[in-house]
Amino acid sequence: MAGSVDPELATPELLTIDDLTVRYRTSRGMRRPSSEVVAVDRVSLSIEQGRTLGLVGATGSGKSTIAQVVMGMVAPSAGSIRMRGLELTASRGRHSGATDVIQVVMQDPFSSLDPRMRVGSIVAEPLTKGRPVVSRAKRAEINRRVNELLGLVGLRASRARNYPHEFSGGQRQRIAIARALAPRPDLIVLDEPTSALDVSVRAQILTLLKKLQDELRVTYLVISHDLVTVAYLASDVAVMHLGRIVEKGPTRQLFTRPRHPYTLELLASIPGASGSFLAQPRPVRSAAGPLPATACRYAHRCALRARLGSPDLCTEADPQLTPDGGQHQAACHFSDKLDAFTHEAAVSGDARRRTETVTASRPPDA
Repeated sequence: MAGSVDPELATPELLTIDDLTVRYRTSRGMRRPSSEVVAVDRVSLSIEQGRTLGLVGATGSGKSTIAQVVMGMVAPSAGSIRMRGLELTASRGRHSGATDVIQVVMQDPFSSLDPRMRVGSIVAEPLTKGRPVVSRAKRAEINRRVNELLGLVGLRASRARNYPHEFSGGQRQRIAIARALAPRPDLIVLDEPTSALDVSVRAQILTLLKKLQDELRVTYLVISHDLVTVAYLASDVAVMHLGRIVEKGPTRQLFTRPRHPYTLELLASIPGASGSFLAQPRPVRSAAGPLPATACRYAHRCALRARLGSPDLCTEADPQLTPDGGQHQAACHFSDKLDAFTHEAAVSGDARRRTETVTASRPPDA
């Protein structure tokens, strides 16, 4: 497999992110000083070989920034990223020494494929590095690999001579997946892989991704707003809010017994959720100004805090990720109080049954 390292250096985790911080400078004009935006704040994550980590959260939560850092598109302000224990260093828009081990499948399959190139050339591009192949033997080897990849994603080898516009949206996404698999990567970043597809086609692509993972032992990092997609693909889930991880753990546990009120709010977005828990009166941001740096960033929106009588602890101390007797962790001072409101939460009723049905389709060890 491309990017393999000395077995003595191997670690249980394929990808390890430690205390990752990403800051952006924003310009306010020539006469006004620039300001700093912290997109990702001290995030630590890990993914084991052959497993899938799902990153979920609202727009602007920082999940896409993490994916860009992993792909080498953005340099971190602080922290480290390691593949099999080896440090990755972002250099000129990519990770030096890791161009093959990490691949990406983008959200829009049409815009991610060059309309001027034939499908065979698109799939072969990671193998040729964009350079012409002179050797006849090498050309034959690449053609065999392209035909193999097209077969893996359910396309006929004869269609390698077609252009992207001659395929449907689902077929174009299959081509993008084939291209990502070409250099035999260790990790594939899936950035909203089904959001641009019809509902019926989404199911086919999700089934394909699971099949390929089972056969090839490839590891996925999934970025998605669709919680049902994440519930189906991911073996572990991390929930992001304003640049921080507020909850993470095994998919089945996180979806059926969430330990952070923000996770409940996300689950309320699933069609069929009653949202009764979130319909309770919630405090709004006060006119006195923003929360202090030491406060929980979710305090002014937290339905649980409102139900508990707005305890001062939430605005005095920023909660840290705390294990819940296992791999499940949540950054909430009162996560043990959530059970009292579970029957009112957005995960009850149709939404709970839907997520339980999806997570039940995963293997027992997921």
